Amino acid sequence: MTFIYLSIWISALIGVILIAWIRSFDIYEKEAFIAMLWAFIAGGITSVMIALGAYEFLRAFGLNDEVISNALGSLLVIGPVEEFAKLLGLVVVYSLIRKQFNELTDGIIYMSCVALGFSIIENYFYANAGENSQYLLVYRAFISTPAHISFSVIIGYAWYRYKKENKPFSTVIVALLIASLLHGIFDALAFTPGYNLLLLLYLWFIIMQSLRLVQYTNVISPFRPRFEALLETPSGETAHGVECPNCGSSAPKELFINSYFTSCRCDSCGNHIASRNDIRRIFRIFAPEYKRLLRKLVPVRFSDGRIVMSVYGSAFFNSSGNAGFFRVSDVARKLQAINDDLLDRFRKRSFISANLLKQFFE
Repeated sequence: MTFIYLSIWISALIGVILIAWIRSFDIYEKEAFIAMLWAFIAGGITSVMIALGAYEFLRAFGLNDEVISNALGSLLVIGPVEEFAKLLGLVVVYSLIRKQFNELTDGIIYMSCVALGFSIIENYFYANAGENSQYLLVYRAFISTPAHISFSVIIGYAWYRYKKENKPFSTVIVALLIASLLHGIFDALAFTPGYNLLLLLYLWFIIMQSLRLVQYTNVISPFRPRFEALLETPSGETAHGVECPNCGSSAPKELFINSYFTSCRCDSCGNHIASRNDIRRIFRIFAPEYKRLLRKLVPVRFSDGRIVMSVYGSAFFNSSGNAGFFRVSDVARKLQAINDDLLDRFRKRSFISANLLKQFFE
């Protein structure tokens, strides 16, 4: 009995942490945490009840757990049933908070919350169903939960396109089929002994594909501001005592403050100055690759012989100090190039076929 209560708290904690993590990908117009929590609860409960009802109905035809707990059952029953249940959970959530759906990323965010709710409730049932429940809870929390989210993000994407952009309902059907197939393959590998490594590789693959979908929606978000526009008008405040890491000028500098980052402009050399953290935010927000800044730092030599660290060849840091410098036009061009590359890679390397991409995007 003690573990039952413990599993409830562990599942709830994992749920809150994962909702916060999902929310971190909603960059430009963040959803209210309470709305996401509501989607997690309402969508999760709805989808689990629908799935349980569907399984009970199938048992009347002899399709019990023993019959479907294999590769074929995963592909033909478990995947379609559970993804359809999560789709209906999203339908319920949409009917309750439809005003919150105002960009493509929202479809993915709320579908992720529904899938998370489904998985957490399912984890609880599994963890308290028999022996080795402690191990099973940990396994399902860290393997099955991200898998459930990754299967379903494309459904949320298609649902938004259908409801807000007047795409045909066939778009949702196609997305449901893709999600069911992804889910079915995952469970088929899980039910087949000796495929644990392949299962983990497959999980990594679908998580990466889902992340690409989130990247795509962020790049085309109507709420994504132009980087240059944020640096056209100073805030009216002045920074004193800030030494330019490029030219060494300590003259007062105009500040540019917005909700994403803060910088100041050196009138002596024309560069903008920002902290390392602010430059990291610039590249994460305006070119959402989700990669660490340190991985992109490379040494470059200036024409005057100085050696500095460069981010994408457009922002620079001295070997010492926390401040960097950049020219707005150079960073803007690099951000655009990164985003164009993200879009190109998504279209060319996604698991979705070219025909389906055309249906989704055009």
